[in-house]
Amino acid sequence: MKQTFPDGKGWFCVIQSFCDESGTHADAPVFCVGGYLFSPEKATLFHDKWREVLRPLRPKGITHFHATHCGAKKREFKNLSDPERSALFRSLVDLIHETAEIGVIAEIKRDEYGEWVKANPRFARKAGSEFAIACMQCLVYFAKWVGDLGETEIVYKFESGDKPNMDEVSALLNAVSSNPPVKEALRFREYGFSPKGATAHQLEAADLLLWAHQKLHVDHKAYPDYVKISRRLFYKSPVIHRVLSLTPLTMTFQALYNESHGLPLE
Repeated sequence: MKQTFPDGKGWFCVIQSFCDESGTHADAPVFCVGGYLFSPEKATLFHDKWREVLRPLRPKGITHFHATHCGAKKREFKNLSDPERSALFRSLVDLIHETAEIGVIAEIKRDEYGEWVKANPRFARKAGSEFAIACMQCLVYFAKWVGDLGETEIVYKFESGDKPNMDEVSALLNAVSSNPPVKEALRFREYGFSPKGATAHQLEAADLLLWAHQKLHVDHKAYPDYVKISRRLFYKSPVIHRVLSLTPLTMTFQALYNESHGLPLE
């Protein structure tokens, strides 16, 4: 963080995606993008504290938190007891409450997106994928929130892994960076990619945010204590949380914005 924010000013934001194949709504599966905003000092505090929480679990193969795998007792999380898994959820919720400033989720119903693409092929090419649209809406919201606090900039860290998504967001944000008015409007400084753990443990906070949001719509008994614990993210939380439910009108507006501001995605 000292290298990223040498003057100590600015904000650090982590963003990742989550596709709920079972559906967070009764009528359609949902694609979500979301993340948390941290001050530089709180981002450092999060990384250091979470690394210490995970340290005793390294002999069991745990290098980072993954909510889906931990909640379902899959992969390396099979090596943990139920109390150990519950403790991870609880500790991560507490640390997010202690360090994060605001959490934002942008969600798109996949059937609505598919119908919109068929009806508006030209706009769809300009707006991009669900991931691109949802990412831009998150950036706009974070920029507005930061802008209301005064002149400052945001550094974004995206989870690496899905190459098409990485290529698309890179093209989009490189165009933002090359357009001074848009860059200023979005309070954008720079971006990068990282896997969970390593140098960006904060991505694990975004992972829990999206998982917990999806699990608001299921019976917590299906996931013993994990869902109940994760819902504490939102219940009487000291951290502001916002959900942006994106509509076909939002998608069309994003296409028009991209086209008029020279943010090519085709």
